[in-house]
Amino acid sequence: MRNGQNKALPTGTATGRGVGIAMFLLVLLSLAAPPASAATNADAPAPGCYNAVYLVRDRTLVRVDQGTAEPVSRFDAPLDAVAYVPATQAFWAISGERVISFDQAGTVRSRAPLPSALRRVDLISSVTGTATAAAAGSEDHWIVRTGGEIVTYRMPALQEVSRRKLAGPGADVLLAPRIADWDLNPVDGRLYTIVAGPPAQVVAIDPRTGNSTVLATPPGLPVLGSFGAVAVDPQGTLHALHDRSGRIYRLTLADLDRAVTSTPAGGPATSSDATSCPAGWDYGDAPTPYPTRRADDGPRHPVSTDLTLGRAITADDDARRTDHDDALAQPPTVTRGGKLRITVTVRNTTRHNAMLAAWHDLDGNGRFDQADLATATVRPGTKSVTLAWPWRTTKKANKTAMLRIRLYGGPLGYDKTAPRPTGPGGSGEVEDHPIQVRAPQAGDKTDVRNLAGPAGGDLPAVPDPGAPPQPVAVAHDRRNHAITGGTPREKDGLPLTWSVFVGLLVPAASVAARAAAKRGSQ
Repeated sequence: MRNGQNKALPTGTATGRGVGIAMFLLVLLSLAAPPASAATNADAPAPGCYNAVYLVRDRTLVRVDQGTAEPVSRFDAPLDAVAYVPATQAFWAISGERVISFDQAGTVRSRAPLPSALRRVDLISSVTGTATAAAAGSEDHWIVRTGGEIVTYRMPALQEVSRRKLAGPGADVLLAPRIADWDLNPVDGRLYTIVAGPPAQVVAIDPRTGNSTVLATPPGLPVLGSFGAVAVDPQGTLHALHDRSGRIYRLTLADLDRAVTSTPAGGPATSSDATSCPAGWDYGDAPTPYPTRRADDGPRHPVSTDLTLGRAITADDDARRTDHDDALAQPPTVTRGGKLRITVTVRNTTRHNAMLAAWHDLDGNGRFDQADLATATVRPGTKSVTLAWPWRTTKKANKTAMLRIRLYGGPLGYDKTAPRPTGPGGSGEVEDHPIQVRAPQAGDKTDVRNLAGPAGGDLPAVPDPGAPPQPVAVAHDRRNHAITGGTPREKDGLPLTWSVFVGLLVPAASVAARAAAKRGSQ
């Protein structure tokens, strides 16, 4: 990263000035809106740093996640050597004569004096008052290039662990630094950068030895000028911002012979730096026999704070039996043979529709079948979605069934493929919840028409007291039942109890009507 003089400490406070910023990962956007305040989403939990890139461009902190770029905060001074250190859940950077840490909202958490090893600068930096240092984070390590050395610190103690001489391409910093930024590839543990030309070269560096190796000389890279911001995303793509041209260049590390692509990034940058977040996946936690773990092709989604079930989301290396599930306000309960209905809390702050899918196992066969599926579209800004299933046969009462909920998205929204209860999905989340199946209780499905007989037998209307008496259609059958003493028959649609009741009710109502009419005539 190249900066101007670092005199003020960053505050993490957003300003109202319009800023032009570029999308740094996947889809690059030019934004002109004022940067958002760190307090904009104060009601949401602090997100983890996963599957995203944080770009500091001309003092503005931008989060780029699954194809969307969001201004997070504005700093009072340029930053250098920005890196995310997972063990501390914080970003670390050089700001003037201090080492600072800040969170994902851009709020500064700590400040410490700059170690002497990081005060070394090249000749050009000594004259211009600028400083250039590349940095990357790994576990609890902050790996910084200063001058011709690689210095590794254990964080947050800022304890020096090792110091290695940088050897090979990029080591010459007498006149100007050729390495402005780098990032760690977790696949092989090496640092990757683009060394300024001529010619520009892709270089890998072993932080344990300091040795660097030229991997490729892509013809599409600019010949002159440094790449101030470099990040390696979880898919193995190297993204580099060329400050002079203001373009983002992308290279696939597994195939460096592939053509280099670039996208405008809103004009030249005075200073820039970038850091990637580690890869993180969300898994379910249903017990056996439901497939949950990666080895069983269990459901999993790359963690994204833009698309979540509930308010919180955690990243794991694999499925575990306990997880923080908060998509439902309370565990669902269904009456045996009844209808299941749930309201799911969701968050979709992307610009595209997402898909909510849920499966139940109320038949108790140990699988999430196609017949168990219900889906709904989740539009941007949606807070909750209700899903319902029709009446169906459920397992025995007082048993527990399982419910699996998945939220699908991606850089361009849901890709319209059929949702599955297993396998990987785009950005989103998966949660597994138990369903308590209970026996029908007294009062369930209560209906005044069904107090003394099976459902489906409509009661005759109570006659109007002023109306003439009507013959009782069931009187003959009722009389036969009483004389023969045989087994009561209910083929005419009314049970015996209702036949007797109606036979008594109608004559009584007729007598009452005639009495009322007689009183009215007096």
